[in-house]
Amino acid sequence: MTASAQQKFFPEQIGDLGVKRDPATWSSPEGVVHDLRSKDAAVRLKAMRLVGVNEDFFSTGGTPAEIDLRYTTFGFDDQTVAVIAVEQSSFQYAAVAILSAGTWSRLGVFECWCKYEAPLDDFVHVAPVVSGERLELQIMVRASGGGTGKYEQTEAWFRPRNGILEPVLSFTSRQRSCELPSEPCTYEHRWFDGNQFIEGKNPAMKFAEHNAGTFRGHLLGWAVEDNALKSLTCTPYKWDAVNFKYMPSGPAHPCKYEPPK
Repeated sequence: MTASAQQKFFPEQIGDLGVKRDPATWSSPEGVVHDLRSKDAAVRLKAMRLVGVNEDFFSTGGTPAEIDLRYTTFGFDDQTVAVIAVEQSSFQYAAVAILSAGTWSRLGVFECWCKYEAPLDDFVHVAPVVSGERLELQIMVRASGGGTGKYEQTEAWFRPRNGILEPVLSFTSRQRSCELPSEPCTYEHRWFDGNQFIEGKNPAMKFAEHNAGTFRGHLLGWAVEDNALKSLTCTPYKWDAVNFKYMPSGPAHPCKYEPPK
């Protein structure tokens, strides 16, 4: 498992996120999920390939530890999107498909080796975004990684164009370094609200330790770090239709902005 994680199953990587954008056709999302739970190993394998997971994890003929199916409907024409998420060990996969002219077409698959949290909350989030006079599909994905005393999260946003899923924005959303319990920790948090990119940093600081040796920051989630953010910087952004991505529209500047709760 460790060797597979280090080699990365998906050749395309955006930070800690693995991405596969080759298409596939589904009969229906419910049918794929049904086949993932089939007693027939060959049927399960075919369904795994339709989802796009690393089938090496299931070479013994097993089934995913968790399977989740979600639907989102958006736009004036009630466009429907399906997300099938599967989890095995510390790996998470999510396949996104869209219904068009009665056919389900897979747009992409995302991979996260979320060894520090399983499952990662809100791994894939699908939402509509206003583009001119239309509501367009936008997919926000989060993945995590790190090492001893280090942790980071990657956030990447995607939109479909001509049937192909295109990355439109990506950044390291959280970064924490606590290499030695006796040394100060550093923490950075970045987020995007659709109009501006906000970056917050805190000075090196020490966290009180729990009597079991766990960092207080781990016990309280991100509240300790976010409350200590300093040097908040804002950079205005806008949607660039020609380049099909979010682009800076002005210089970075100090800002007063409350961290998200």
